[in-house]
Amino acid sequence: MAVVGIPGSLLYYRFFPLWEAFFGGLGVNIKTSKPSSNITLLNGANYAHSDSCLPIKLGFGHVAELMGDADYIFLPRFFRLEEKSFVCPKMIGFTDMIKSVLCSADSGQGVNCQANPACTGVSKKKIAGVKNTEFIEPLFDIHNYSNQKVFKKIGSFFSWNPFKIRRAYFDSVRHYNNVCNERENIFLKKLNLNRGLKIGVIGHPYNIYDEFISMGILKELSKLDVLPVTFEDAPGIGFECDFSKFPSNLFWSFGREIYKTAQYFMNGADFKVDGIIYVAPFGCGLDSIMTTIVQGAAKDAGVPFLSLVVDEHTAKAGIVTRLEAFIDMIAYKK
Repeated sequence: MAVVGIPGSLLYYRFFPLWEAFFGGLGVNIKTSKPSSNITLLNGANYAHSDSCLPIKLGFGHVAELMGDADYIFLPRFFRLEEKSFVCPKMIGFTDMIKSVLCSADSGQGVNCQANPACTGVSKKKIAGVKNTEFIEPLFDIHNYSNQKVFKKIGSFFSWNPFKIRRAYFDSVRHYNNVCNERENIFLKKLNLNRGLKIGVIGHPYNIYDEFISMGILKELSKLDVLPVTFEDAPGIGFECDFSKFPSNLFWSFGREIYKTAQYFMNGADFKVDGIIYVAPFGCGLDSIMTTIVQGAAKDAGVPFLSLVVDEHTAKAGIVTRLEAFIDMIAYKK
Protein backbone atom coordinates (compact mmCIF):
# COMPACT_ATOMS: atom_id res chain seq x y z
CA MET A 1 0.00 0.00 0.00
CA ALA A 2 1.28 3.42 -0.95
CA VAL A 3 2.74 5.66 1.74
CA VAL A 4 2.41 9.45 1.48
CA GLY A 5 4.79 11.54 3.52
CA ILE A 6 3.43 14.86 4.79
CA PRO A 7 6.01 17.31 6.20
CA GLY A 8 4.90 18.71 9.54
CA SER A 9 5.60 22.31 8.59
CA LEU A 10 4.06 25.42 7.02
CA LEU A 11 0.36 24.93 6.15
CA TYR A 12 0.35 21.47 7.67
CA TYR A 13 -0.73 23.34 10.79
CA ARG A 14 -3.95 24.44 9.17
CA PHE A 15 -4.98 21.82 6.62
CA PHE A 16 -3.63 18.51 7.91
CA PRO A 17 -7.07 17.23 9.09
CA LEU A 18 -8.34 17.74 5.52
CA TRP A 19 -5.38 15.98 3.92
CA GLU A 20 -5.38 13.14 6.43
CA ALA A 21 -9.08 12.41 5.88
CA PHE A 22 -8.74 12.55 2.08
CA PHE A 23 -5.81 10.17 1.82
CA GLY A 24 -7.39 7.92 4.44
CA GLY A 25 -10.56 7.75 2.35
CA LEU A 26 -8.47 6.48 -0.55
CA GLY A 27 -6.84 3.82 1.59
CA VAL A 28 -3.45 5.52 1.50
CA ASN A 29 -1.11 5.32 4.47
CA ILE A 30 0.26 8.60 5.83
CA LYS A 31 3.64 9.22 7.39
CA THR A 32 4.30 12.59 8.99
CA SER A 33 7.65 13.97 10.01
CA LYS A 34 8.55 14.33 13.68
CA PRO A 35 7.77 17.61 15.52
CA SER A 36 10.25 20.39 14.87
CA SER A 37 13.44 20.26 16.91
CA ASN A 38 17.04 21.39 16.84
CA ILE A 39 17.83 18.36 14.70
CA THR A 40 15.15 19.38 12.18
CA LEU A 41 16.60 22.88 12.07
CA LEU A 42 20.18 21.68 11.63
CA ASN A 43 19.16 19.37 8.79
CA GLY A 44 17.12 22.09 7.10
CA ALA A 45 19.82 24.72 7.48
CA ASN A 46 22.16 22.49 5.47
CA TYR A 47 19.90 22.94 2.43
CA ALA A 48 18.01 26.22 2.83
CA HIS A 49 19.47 29.55 1.77
CA SER A 50 21.08 31.40 4.66
CA ASP A 51 18.61 34.29 4.27
CA SER A 52 15.59 31.99 4.62
CA CYS A 53 13.30 32.54 7.58
CA LEU A 54 13.04 29.97 10.37
CA PRO A 55 9.84 28.27 9.08
CA ILE A 56 11.41 27.68 5.65
CA LYS A 57 14.58 26.22 7.18
CA LEU A 58 12.44 23.89 9.27
CA GLY A 59 10.42 23.01 6.17
CA PHE A 60 13.57 21.78 4.45
CA GLY A 61 14.39 19.70 7.51
CA HIS A 62 10.96 18.09 7.59
CA VAL A 63 11.08 17.15 3.90
CA ALA A 64 14.63 15.81 4.21
CA GLU A 65 13.50 13.57 7.07
CA LEU A 66 10.85 11.94 4.86
CA MET A 67 13.14 11.40 1.87
CA GLY A 68 13.38 7.68 1.16
CA ASP A 69 10.86 6.73 3.87
CA ALA A 70 7.74 7.31 1.75
CA ASP A 71 6.59 6.54 -1.78
CA TYR A 72 5.31 10.09 -2.20
CA ILE A 73 5.85 13.41 -0.47
CA PHE A 74 2.88 15.76 -0.44
CA LEU A 75 3.98 19.36 -1.15
CA PRO A 76 0.94 21.40 -2.22
CA ARG A 77 1.63 24.73 -3.87
CA PHE A 78 -0.46 27.62 -2.53
CA PHE A 79 -0.32 30.64 -4.81
CA ARG A 80 -3.46 32.70 -4.27
CA LEU A 81 -6.18 32.00 -1.74
CA GLU A 82 -8.42 34.77 -3.03
CA GLU A 83 -8.52 37.33 -5.82
CA LYS A 84 -5.78 39.96 -5.82
CA SER A 85 -3.88 38.41 -2.92
CA PHE A 86 -0.89 36.10 -2.70
CA VAL A 87 0.69 33.87 -0.10
CA CYS A 88 4.28 34.33 1.05
CA PRO A 89 6.63 34.31 -1.98
CA LYS A 90 8.95 31.84 -0.25
CA MET A 91 5.99 29.54 0.28
CA ILE A 92 5.04 29.87 -3.37
CA GLY A 93 8.51 28.76 -4.40
CA PHE A 94 9.06 26.26 -1.59
CA THR A 95 8.41 23.17 -3.72
CA ASP A 96 10.78 24.36 -6.43
CA MET A 97 13.44 25.12 -3.84
CA ILE A 98 13.04 21.63 -2.43
CA LYS A 99 13.37 20.00 -5.85
CA SER A 100 16.36 22.08 -6.84
CA VAL A 101 18.28 21.34 -3.64
CA LEU A 102 17.18 18.05 -2.09
CA CYS A 103 16.76 16.38 -5.48
CA SER A 104 20.09 17.42 -6.91
CA ALA A 105 23.33 15.52 -7.20
CA ASP A 106 25.00 18.74 -6.06
CA SER A 107 23.38 18.45 -2.64
CA GLY A 108 26.13 16.13 -1.55
CA GLN A 109 23.62 13.51 -0.40
CA GLY A 110 24.03 11.12 -3.30
CA VAL A 111 20.63 12.07 -4.69
CA ASN A 112 20.05 11.99 -8.43
CA CYS A 113 16.57 12.89 -9.68
CA GLN A 114 15.05 12.66 -13.13
CA ALA A 115 11.81 14.51 -13.81
CA ASN A 116 8.99 13.10 -15.89
CA PRO A 117 7.42 16.08 -17.71
CA ALA A 118 4.48 13.95 -18.83
CA CYS A 119 3.11 13.86 -15.30
CA THR A 120 0.55 16.53 -14.43
CA GLY A 121 0.30 17.61 -10.82
CA VAL A 122 2.82 15.03 -9.64
CA SER A 123 6.52 15.54 -10.17
CA LYS A 124 8.25 12.20 -10.73
CA LYS A 125 11.43 12.46 -8.72
CA LYS A 126 13.48 9.29 -8.52
CA ILE A 127 16.01 9.09 -5.72
CA ALA A 128 18.97 6.86 -6.43
CA GLY A 129 20.35 4.64 -3.69
CA VAL A 130 17.23 4.79 -1.52
CA LYS A 131 13.55 4.04 -1.86
CA ASN A 132 12.02 5.87 -4.84
CA THR A 133 10.14 8.97 -3.80
CA GLU A 134 7.80 11.13 -5.87
CA PHE A 135 6.53 14.64 -5.14
CA ILE A 136 2.82 15.35 -5.26
CA GLU A 137 2.59 19.09 -5.87
CA PRO A 138 -0.97 20.24 -6.65
CA LEU A 139 -1.49 23.94 -7.30
CA PHE A 140 -4.12 25.87 -5.34
CA ASP A 141 -4.64 29.14 -7.18
CA ILE A 142 -7.50 31.52 -6.29
CA HIS A 143 -9.65 28.55 -5.31
CA ASN A 144 -9.89 27.81 -1.63
CA TYR A 145 -8.08 25.07 0.22
CA SER A 146 -10.67 22.44 -0.73
CA ASN A 147 -10.98 22.85 -4.49
CA GLN A 148 -12.54 19.68 -5.84
CA LYS A 149 -10.72 19.68 -9.19
CA VAL A 150 -7.35 19.76 -7.49
CA PHE A 151 -8.21 16.86 -5.21
CA LYS A 152 -9.55 14.92 -8.17
CA LYS A 153 -6.09 15.09 -9.77
CA ILE A 154 -4.44 14.01 -6.54
CA GLY A 155 -6.85 11.13 -6.07
CA SER A 156 -6.48 9.87 -9.62
CA PHE A 157 -2.89 9.01 -8.82
CA PHE A 158 -4.06 6.45 -6.24
CA SER A 159 -7.39 5.27 -7.63
CA TRP A 160 -9.01 4.83 -11.03
CA ASN A 161 -12.49 5.06 -9.46
CA PRO A 162 -13.86 8.64 -9.76
CA PHE A 163 -16.69 7.86 -7.34
CA LYS A 164 -14.24 6.74 -4.66
CA ILE A 165 -12.23 9.92 -5.13
CA ARG A 166 -15.36 12.07 -5.02
CA ARG A 167 -16.56 10.37 -1.84
CA ALA A 168 -13.15 10.76 -0.22
CA TYR A 169 -13.13 14.44 -1.15
CA PHE A 170 -16.55 15.29 0.27
CA ASP A 171 -15.93 13.20 3.39
CA SER A 172 -12.63 15.01 3.99
CA VAL A 173 -14.20 18.46 3.57
CA ARG A 174 -17.01 17.50 5.92
CA HIS A 175 -14.49 16.20 8.43
CA TYR A 176 -12.39 19.36 8.19
CA ASN A 177 -15.42 21.62 8.70
CA ASN A 178 -16.45 19.54 11.72
CA VAL A 179 -12.97 19.89 13.19
CA CYS A 180 -13.08 23.68 12.73
CA ASN A 181 -16.58 23.94 14.21
CA GLU A 182 -15.66 21.76 17.17
CA ARG A 183 -12.63 23.91 17.86
CA GLU A 184 -14.80 27.03 17.92
CA ASN A 185 -17.26 25.31 20.25
CA ILE A 186 -14.46 24.32 22.61
CA PHE A 187 -13.25 27.92 22.67
CA LEU A 188 -16.75 29.25 23.36
CA LYS A 189 -17.07 26.88 26.33
CA LYS A 190 -13.72 28.08 27.66
CA LEU A 191 -14.80 31.67 27.08
CA ASN A 192 -17.94 31.18 29.14
CA LEU A 193 -15.95 29.67 32.00
CA ASN A 194 -13.06 32.12 31.84
CA ARG A 195 -13.17 35.18 34.03
CA GLY A 196 -9.54 36.14 33.62
CA LEU A 197 -7.51 37.73 30.86
CA LYS A 198 -8.04 36.94 27.18
CA ILE A 199 -5.00 37.38 24.94
CA GLY A 200 -5.17 37.29 21.15
CA VAL A 201 -2.22 35.51 19.52
CA ILE A 202 -1.74 36.39 15.87
CA GLY A 203 0.71 35.51 13.12
CA HIS A 204 1.12 32.86 10.44
CA PRO A 205 -0.44 29.58 11.65
CA TYR A 206 2.86 27.69 11.48
CA ASN A 207 4.57 30.35 13.60
CA ILE A 208 1.96 29.96 16.33
CA TYR A 209 1.37 26.20 16.37
CA ASP A 210 4.88 24.96 15.72
CA GLU A 211 6.05 24.84 19.34
CA PHE A 212 9.69 24.97 18.31
CA ILE A 213 9.12 28.33 16.61
CA SER A 214 6.73 29.83 19.16
CA MET A 215 8.44 28.29 22.18
CA GLY A 216 5.06 26.82 23.17
CA ILE A 217 3.52 30.25 23.71
CA LEU A 218 -0.07 28.94 23.92
CA LYS A 219 0.83 26.50 26.69
CA GLU A 220 2.83 29.14 28.53
CA LEU A 221 -0.10 31.55 28.46
CA SER A 222 -2.40 28.84 29.79
CA LYS A 223 0.02 28.29 32.70
CA LEU A 224 -0.45 31.97 33.53
CA ASP A 225 -4.24 31.45 33.81
CA VAL A 226 -4.73 33.34 30.56
CA LEU A 227 -7.11 32.28 27.79
CA PRO A 228 -5.19 32.48 24.49
CA VAL A 229 -7.28 32.92 21.35
CA THR A 230 -6.14 32.51 17.74
CA PHE A 231 -7.69 32.87 14.31
CA GLU A 232 -8.71 29.20 14.34
CA ASP A 233 -10.42 29.54 17.74
CA ALA A 234 -12.51 32.62 17.12
CA PRO A 235 -16.12 32.38 15.93
CA GLY A 236 -17.45 34.77 13.31
CA ILE A 237 -13.99 35.61 11.98
CA GLY A 238 -15.50 36.09 8.52
CA PHE A 239 -16.65 39.61 9.37
CA GLU A 240 -16.03 42.36 6.82
CA CYS A 241 -12.81 44.33 7.11
CA ASP A 242 -11.85 47.45 5.16
CA PHE A 243 -8.49 47.14 3.39
CA SER A 244 -8.97 50.09 1.05
CA LYS A 245 -6.66 52.35 3.07
CA PHE A 246 -3.70 50.10 2.28
CA PRO A 247 -1.74 50.22 -1.00
CA SER A 248 -3.07 47.50 -3.31
CA ASN A 249 -5.61 46.63 -0.59
CA LEU A 250 -2.96 44.71 1.37
CA PHE A 251 -2.31 42.00 -1.20
CA TRP A 252 -0.73 39.32 1.02
CA SER A 253 -3.26 36.62 1.97
CA PHE A 254 -1.90 36.08 5.46
CA GLY A 255 -1.35 39.79 5.94
CA ARG A 256 -5.04 40.34 5.32
CA GLU A 257 -5.93 37.49 7.65
CA ILE A 258 -3.67 38.79 10.42
CA TYR A 259 -5.01 42.35 10.20
CA LYS A 260 -8.62 41.16 10.05
CA THR A 261 -8.10 38.90 13.04
CA ALA A 262 -6.53 41.71 15.06
CA GLN A 263 -9.42 44.04 14.24
CA TYR A 264 -11.90 41.34 15.21
CA PHE A 265 -10.15 40.79 18.53
CA MET A 266 -10.14 44.52 19.29
CA ASN A 267 -13.62 45.21 17.94
CA GLY A 268 -15.43 43.43 20.74
CA ALA A 269 -18.39 42.20 18.68
CA ASP A 270 -18.43 38.77 20.37
CA PHE A 271 -15.66 39.32 22.89
CA LYS A 272 -12.73 41.66 23.31
CA VAL A 273 -9.19 40.63 24.12
CA ASP A 274 -7.19 42.28 26.87
CA GLY A 275 -4.01 42.26 24.81
CA ILE A 276 -2.48 41.09 21.54
CA ILE A 277 0.73 39.14 20.96
CA TYR A 278 2.23 39.01 17.49
CA VAL A 279 4.55 36.04 16.85
CA ALA A 280 6.92 36.71 13.95
CA PRO A 281 10.12 34.99 12.76
CA PHE A 282 13.17 37.15 12.17
CA GLY A 283 13.74 37.78 8.47
CA CYS A 284 10.07 37.70 7.40
CA GLY A 285 9.41 40.79 5.27
CA LEU A 286 5.64 40.50 5.53
CA ASP A 287 5.63 40.21 9.31
CA SER A 288 8.03 43.12 9.69
CA ILE A 289 5.45 45.30 7.95
CA MET A 290 2.36 43.79 9.55
CA THR A 291 3.81 44.09 13.04
CA THR A 292 4.00 47.86 12.63
CA ILE A 293 0.50 48.05 11.13
CA VAL A 294 -1.13 45.96 13.86
CA GLN A 295 0.80 47.76 16.59
CA GLY A 296 -0.55 51.10 15.32
CA ALA A 297 -4.10 49.75 15.22
CA ALA A 298 -3.75 48.38 18.76
CA LYS A 299 -2.45 51.73 19.99
CA ASP A 300 -5.45 53.52 18.46
CA ALA A 301 -7.79 50.99 20.09
CA GLY A 302 -6.04 51.21 23.46
CA VAL A 303 -5.18 47.50 23.46
CA PRO A 304 -1.79 46.41 24.89
CA PHE A 305 0.48 44.93 22.23
CA LEU A 306 3.55 42.69 22.41
CA SER A 307 5.75 41.73 19.47
CA LEU A 308 7.70 38.48 19.83
CA VAL A 309 10.35 38.13 17.13
CA VAL A 310 11.94 34.68 17.17
CA ASP A 311 14.75 32.93 15.33
CA GLU A 312 16.93 29.85 15.76
CA HIS A 313 18.89 31.57 18.54
CA THR A 314 15.89 32.56 20.67
CA ALA A 315 15.86 31.13 24.21
CA LYS A 316 12.60 30.02 25.78
CA ALA A 317 13.49 31.58 29.13
CA GLY A 318 13.56 35.02 27.53
CA ILE A 319 10.18 34.45 25.87
CA VAL A 320 8.58 33.30 29.14
CA THR A 321 9.97 36.32 30.98
CA ARG A 322 8.49 38.70 28.42
CA LEU A 323 5.13 36.92 28.55
CA GLU A 324 5.03 37.14 32.35
CA ALA A 325 5.90 40.84 32.32
CA PHE A 326 3.28 41.54 29.64
CA ILE A 327 0.54 39.71 31.52
CA ASP A 328 1.52 41.33 34.84
CA MET A 329 1.30 44.83 33.33
CA ILE A 330 -2.13 44.13 31.84
CA ALA A 331 -3.41 42.68 35.11
CA TYR A 332 -2.05 45.68 37.06
CA LYS A 333 -3.69 48.09 34.63
CA LYS A 334 -7.05 46.33 34.97
